[in-house]
Amino acid sequence: MHIAKDHDVRKAEFLDTAMSLFIERGYDDTSVNAIIEAVGVSKGAFYHYFRTKEELLDELAARAGEQAMAIVEPIVSEPGVPAVDKMNAMFARTNAFKAQNRELMLTLARVFYSDRNALLRSRMTRRSVELTAPALARIIEQGNREGTMAVGHPTQTAQMILEFGATVVAGFAQRLDEIDRDPAVGDELILSMRVYTESVERILGVAAGSLTLVDDSIVRIVRGYTTESNGGADDRS
Repeated sequence: MHIAKDHDVRKAEFLDTAMSLFIERGYDDTSVNAIIEAVGVSKGAFYHYFRTKEELLDELAARAGEQAMAIVEPIVSEPGVPAVDKMNAMFARTNAFKAQNRELMLTLARVFYSDRNALLRSRMTRRSVELTAPALARIIEQGNREGTMAVGHPTQTAQMILEFGATVVAGFAQRLDEIDRDPAVGDELILSMRVYTESVERILGVAAGSLTLVDDSIVRIVRGYTTESNGGADDRS
């Protein structure tokens, strides 16, 4: 028997189900019919919410961007905090979440950055940059006012930093499977993140060493432990 659901609840169910199927099968190999069957509704119900599978993808991308903003906005809006500290806090909050959910993040990364999910990855990354860049631009503008940053075009610079970061993360994710076979790969991945940090410092004109975009959380994701762990013992619990 069909049970009527609140509009937003049903839409979220479609989005959650579609994302699970995209992760399991890949975006290109997941049909609208597969999504409908998994949700257990009629085809008409799907088209009530989305005109196409691509429109559903856009909705997923927008939701991911909104979730990112929920983390970023309170940091950006906090009064009395220097711009450099806000930028470090943005990355620290995101890094900590990923580290706390390390195994899930590694699994998702392997799937998300596979060739079969190229369109899904591209759309979600683009949307995330679009939504997050204005917040980062506000931090840069604050840094300009404080004299700790020297950026002529904050909005464009924010977009470039985020796009650059997405490229670094993509390269990071594509080599995760090599870590267990070759520990040196982990060193290379951490180095690439540190080079990213140094590059962002130069772009913003902040003092060298001001940004800590790579912290213990990144080490935990790569190694499975934090730098405080005794002798580097595995700390995945």
